[in-house]
Amino acid sequence: MQPSVSQTRKTRRILVIHFGGLGDTLMLTPALRALKDHYPQARLDLLTLHEPVKEAFHNHSRIDSITTLPPYSGQWIVSRFTNLSGAKAIQRAIRYYPDLLLKLLFRRYDLAVNFGMSDFDRRLGNALVCCVDIPTRAAAATADDRLLANRVDVSSAQRHRVDSYLDVLKSLGVNKPSTSYEYPVTSANVQDVKAFLRDHGVDESNRLAVIHPGGKLHVNSRRWPPDYFARVCDFLVAEGFQVLLAGDRGDVEVCDDVARFAKHQTISIAGLLTFSETAALLSFADLAVTNDTATLHLADAVQVPRVVSIFGPTDPSVLAPQNERHIVFRSSLPCAPCMGGLIDAKTERCWRDVKEECLWQTSPDQVIAVLSEAYRTRVARAANA
Repeated sequence: MQPSVSQTRKTRRILVIHFGGLGDTLMLTPALRALKDHYPQARLDLLTLHEPVKEAFHNHSRIDSITTLPPYSGQWIVSRFTNLSGAKAIQRAIRYYPDLLLKLLFRRYDLAVNFGMSDFDRRLGNALVCCVDIPTRAAAATADDRLLANRVDVSSAQRHRVDSYLDVLKSLGVNKPSTSYEYPVTSANVQDVKAFLRDHGVDESNRLAVIHPGGKLHVNSRRWPPDYFARVCDFLVAEGFQVLLAGDRGDVEVCDDVARFAKHQTISIAGLLTFSETAALLSFADLAVTNDTATLHLADAVQVPRVVSIFGPTDPSVLAPQNERHIVFRSSLPCAPCMGGLIDAKTERCWRDVKEECLWQTSPDQVIAVLSEAYRTRVARAANA
């Protein structure tokens, strides 16, 4: 369904529904840019499931406001919407979110775009926009959902997540733009991080490597072993890098483990910086080494010159940034990736005796060899320039 020029001009307020975490929201930014370019006069409001997303993206130039889905007091909200038909999903949305629906109704949206890829995200998002009677509703359709004005068949299991999000916009006539991520680094954050680095004895004249050994544990761990990270840290220190171990409060323990295993001094700053401050830190970095986490996508958004990521149960062809700055290590086990691009109720725990053996398959020597070659090549080019 292609909108006419007159329809495009009438669109004054857009509701974007996206229940993914920080990394998924960074992968959404090309689609947000496309929406804003297509509807330059429209106000764009984001509905998210996660408070950290609201905190991290409240200053993003493509988003005018962010609302967090009210917390559910029961055991698991996902189970309340799994496999529900359209009518039953609407009834349940009214039951659990009456205040939110009233708030959205009074905003009088012209267009709603539900970027949900999992069963829960699609069904709840589609039910919400139908409850508030938004005339144009675009989303990736579920098998039995007839609630959409603009239905799009999207295969999130096979296509890169960025492309899947952009596919949702096809029914609106939105042309595919650049797929580069966006995240603003403010001058205030830059100055705060520079002061932070001075206070922690970091010499800004040295090359900076940011190492992220943590990440959420979900169903199957996506964490490369801490002693493996320590080996890479030792190599980088010997090569003249200043190495910082970064992460949120949940990553403090694993960062401490890496520092304990490392033979050379590394500095852990886990839990000390906000997401936006971490973006500023990464904007100074020459290198980032990380698991499949939001930091991987943040490093790409601020264009760190070289990013190394280690994948195990998740699929890099769907989730890893696709550019020449990025080096991906992945498992060759036949069962990997077992989680594909989505983590939902169908995801099963790793059955192997050595859990997440796919992560152990990538050795520190493999990563060190690639880094050694990469930086030797760069040094050689500089000498010949």
